[in-house]
Amino acid sequence: MGDLSDLISHVRISIAQHRRLVAAACAGLATLFLVSAFVGESTTSTSPGTPEAIVASLEVNEVAVPILLADKQLAGAVQLGNSVQLIQLFDGSEPEIISDNARVMSKGNASSAFSAGDASLIVVAVPQEESVQVAAAGASASLTLVVKSAHS
Repeated sequence: MGDLSDLISHVRISIAQHRRLVAAACAGLATLFLVSAFVGESTTSTSPGTPEAIVASLEVNEVAVPILLADKQLAGAVQLGNSVQLIQLFDGSEPEIISDNARVMSKGNASSAFSAGDASLIVVAVPQEESVQVAAAGASASLTLVVKSAHS
C-alpha cells in the first residue's frame, strides 16, 4: 500500500511542478476534439452516386430503383445523369419498354452474392408508378437500356 501512496504523491508533485504545461495540453486536446466534431459533421459525403446524393437528387414522385444489367459492357458505358430508356427482354417475345425516361443515379458491379455472372448494378430514378415493374425486371437481369441523352 505504501508503494501506491508514494506513486500518487509523486504524480501530484509532478503535476504541481508542470501545471501550466498540463493545463495547456488539456486545453489543446479539448480544442482538437471540439474542432474535429464540427469538421466531421460538415464533411458528410455527397459525392455523386452515394446514397445521400441519390436521395437528395430525386424529384417529386420519383424513386430510386436498383437494376441488374446482364451486359457488363453496356453497364460500364452509361454515365451518371444519363437519361435512358429501360427495355425488358422476354424469351420468345417482343421486348417491352418499361420506362421511357429513367435517369442513371449510380453504377457499380453487383456482388456475386446477389447476382449471377457478370451482371452489373445500376441505380436509376424512375416515376413512382413505374417502380414496381422496373424493380421486378431489374432483379432478374432481364433488362437492357438505350441511352437517350448524356445530360440529366
